[in-house]
Amino acid sequence: MPSPELTEPWLSFLAALDAKLTAPVSLGCLGGFVMVSLYGAPRTTVDLDTFALHPLDVSPELDQLAGRNSPLHKRYRVYLQHVTVASVRCDAADRYVPFACDQFRHLSLFGLEAHDLALSKLDRFSPTDREDFLHLATHGHLHAATLLERYHEELRPYLLGDLRNYDLRLNLWLELAWPESFTN
Repeated sequence: MPSPELTEPWLSFLAALDAKLTAPVSLGCLGGFVMVSLYGAPRTTVDLDTFALHPLDVSPELDQLAGRNSPLHKRYRVYLQHVTVASVRCDAADRYVPFACDQFRHLSLFGLEAHDLALSKLDRFSPTDREDFLHLATHGHLHAATLLERYHEELRPYLLGDLRNYDLRLNLWLELAWPESFTN
């Protein structure tokens, strides 16, 4: 299980955002922020990628308060970014991992569960994404069987483009993380 820990500047940034909110807001989070804050990856990030918001109509307000070039961004040098395209299953909310729940009055943060987070990184397939995948695997957050099951049953049927590329990417990551089980 992850050990959530908000570090600076995120703690101050989110506290300042929370102070400006007048009603509850829930953020479904992914990307580097979740890797660092929820799964302890040893790297930094300057954006908090959100893909799910509640209420839905709060996006423009959040962008104005805490998005790129907002006063909070200029003060803390980090920002919120609503991601409109991500390889995340539509009903991912049933596996969200809540974190920092009691630290804010209005703001609730939910991160993707580790397998869902890893699979969301297959699209971009950058070196940072590979390192994030390896971090999740080597720190016991991922199980190969669960990852493969979710990929084939929940993600692959909805992917666009050449599915062989996604299959190849996942197989490469599996070989890196578990060479004794997946290397030919």
